Amino acid sequence: MSDSLGADTPLITQTATQVSRRIAAGEISATELNEACLARIAARDGQVRAWASHDPEQVRRQVAGLSPDAAGKPLYGIPIGIKDIIDTADMPTAYGSRAYANHRPAVDAVIVQRLKAAGAIIMGKTVSTEFAYMHPGPTTNPHHPLHTPGGSSSGSAAAVADAMVPLALGSQTGGSTIRPSAFCGIVGFKPTHGEVSLEGVLPLSPTMDTIGLHARSVDDVALLYPVLLGRAIDVARIEGPLRVAWHPGPAESEAEPEAWSALEAAREAMQGAGIIFIADPLPTDALRAAGAANRRIMAYEAGRHHQAVFRASPDLLGETTRTMIASGLAMTRGEYEEALAVAGKARSAFIRGMSGIDALLTFSAPGEAPLATGGTGSSAFNRIWTTIGAPCLTLPYGRGARGLPTGVQLVCVNGQDARLLAIGALVESILKARVPG
Repeated sequence: MSDSLGADTPLITQTATQVSRRIAAGEISATELNEACLARIAARDGQVRAWASHDPEQVRRQVAGLSPDAAGKPLYGIPIGIKDIIDTADMPTAYGSRAYANHRPAVDAVIVQRLKAAGAIIMGKTVSTEFAYMHPGPTTNPHHPLHTPGGSSSGSAAAVADAMVPLALGSQTGGSTIRPSAFCGIVGFKPTHGEVSLEGVLPLSPTMDTIGLHARSVDDVALLYPVLLGRAIDVARIEGPLRVAWHPGPAESEAEPEAWSALEAAREAMQGAGIIFIADPLPTDALRAAGAANRRIMAYEAGRHHQAVFRASPDLLGETTRTMIASGLAMTRGEYEEALAVAGKARSAFIRGMSGIDALLTFSAPGEAPLATGGTGSSAFNRIWTTIGAPCLTLPYGRGARGLPTGVQLVCVNGQDARLLAIGALVESILKARVPG
């Protein structure tokens, strides 16, 4: 994306990449940036309620403790929100649940350690649905308080969308990063499963659990992702024409008119920029089966991990959490292994079908964010990719009839995370140049 800034661009709405460069150039200080974010949180979080734990004085102590010698670190002075299923030793981590109120882990999660080592400022813990499943927290959509921000990474997506922080961490086991990012109108990235350490992150379903990234631009994701990986990546410039598969997917009947309009407008814009679209080469039945297997695998693994608190304190858990754990405990090992086999078959078929194809274009979510009374929204367009472990990227594109954001999703073959970010940066620039409608 372009680094150009208007003279009146508010500091809190600039991208992480932009403010990082401005701090390095001495144009602004880490103190100025973080105080601007603190002021925004103070002004807006009474309505948005993105934060499960936030202490302004603790943030100021972190900023004061930054060493000038660390100024060259990749996230020096950049504030970031941390989803409340990720352990922090100096902040409460309640996993979105009353059962863990005031819980304080002994050590930071590995990814939090990496963020601190990179110079990041931990702004606080963002609201998560309970255990990163479905029981919602109090967060509202910044674009309309009566609508959901999505889940389970509700607070992280809302905090970035409302200009409280430029970056936030989420997670995804169904659609918990891509869907809220789309509902809130920001960039969201789910890496290939297993690429980022989950040590110190509450498990829901380890077979599918993946860290998620919420940001304002693809460049911001590319800035943050190597820090979480603990190694550099090469987001190379795209050379030659791209081949993209048009993939509304097996759940296309669930897509609302706003989602179709965004997806078709994105295809038209991409074709106009020279991107080649090909017919959907993917096996519909295998992918549909993988989407259904997601819930079975999740329930079985979550039931085994969370059964102690389920048996000891069921009254402290939300109804949807109890139902999911109980259903998982009722499953047999054979049923679980059958679901794993379905996922494995779909993954192999996806990788074969994507041969010679750079990425696929599909829906990020069924449409605009629904009313919060209806839950956090459907993950029908996310579960398949999470189940097979593929990397996904959602880009904001357009608005629906109610004025809420819509988005489109790009998916690559497992392990092609850097390639996906390179493709995403190109598509982002194309979409920014051609607003739908």
